[in-house]
Amino acid sequence: MGRFEQIFKPRTRPFLGVDISSTRVKVLELDGKPGAYRVLSYASEALPADVVADDQVVDPEALAATMTRVLERAGTRTRDAAIAVSGPTVISKIIDMPADLSDEDMEQQIGFDAEQYIPHAIDEVNLDFQVLERDPTNPDVNRVLLVACRRENIETRIGALDMAGVKVKIVDVEEYALQNASTLLIEQTPALAHDASVAVFDVGAHQTRLSVQHRGRHVYSRELSFGGHSLAARLIEHYELKDTDQLRARLRTGELDGAAIAGDVSDFAERLAGQIERALQFYISASSRDEAVGQVVLVGGATLYPGLESAVARHMSRPVTLGNPLAGMLASSRARRNHVDHEAASLMVTTGLALRSIR
Repeated sequence: MGRFEQIFKPRTRPFLGVDISSTRVKVLELDGKPGAYRVLSYASEALPADVVADDQVVDPEALAATMTRVLERAGTRTRDAAIAVSGPTVISKIIDMPADLSDEDMEQQIGFDAEQYIPHAIDEVNLDFQVLERDPTNPDVNRVLLVACRRENIETRIGALDMAGVKVKIVDVEEYALQNASTLLIEQTPALAHDASVAVFDVGAHQTRLSVQHRGRHVYSRELSFGGHSLAARLIEHYELKDTDQLRARLRTGELDGAAIAGDVSDFAERLAGQIERALQFYISASSRDEAVGQVVLVGGATLYPGLESAVARHMSRPVTLGNPLAGMLASSRARRNHVDHEAASLMVTTGLALRSIR
């Protein structure tokens, strides 16, 4: 693999969005065009404990075995994929480059200068870049997004998926996949369009990611060390469940209803609301924009708990709603049997990755 990994590679033929988190593998396949996307296939499965730790794959064989089962359940023949990396091994910076440089010259210049931007040996990382815009104060300068990731982190994921027969075509960053899906989410949700700024909180097992969209454009992101793992673990232990797959099934069928877990959800919602308010205060402090965030949108695996939206809203001064990145999309019968409609709110990163081939 070369030094420059194609993180921002343009669209190719359709491929799978594969989201590998610390607790779960999710696969989503989309096709179509803006305004008429379709869900071709979907499946997910909980990962055994300690397969992924601290954003690193530590048991590639177990990941490959899980991936093989997920592909079989999804029923797709597609084997090309987009994946994402995250965590402290991923570094992104916005740098200034002369506007008259070609992509080839820019790549060469970044290769020469990378050591001043990246706190790792250059032969240990993959780099990529994307021109964002002209500097509004200097038309001779481009603002360029530079992204680097430890090569080992990328190669262990690629190797595990290769064992499952999957060929990785694009390596993205989870933050940017979330941004991509957040833009789609707002485009497809008319109720959000009237707000100048919308804050999307993707609440995962161990982390929550914030993406602020201002007039249809991403302007701010932040990662919070807070997630729903402790709530899931408490419910699994209390109800003597096998794993998160069984917990999800009980929630989906109503066997574990909102009334039974209302107290646990309320406690979690209060803590989540506190995290949201602090994150928005950071955004307001860091931003020069006068417009307040008009609405908070909750997505991620934690939104599968009934009553979470209203429980969080009780502690917030802003409107709170649940988001669905697949809103308005037709889904195949097999994807529906795999509960894509019920789990759509937890598929932000997966959707952002699947969109890379068609958007």
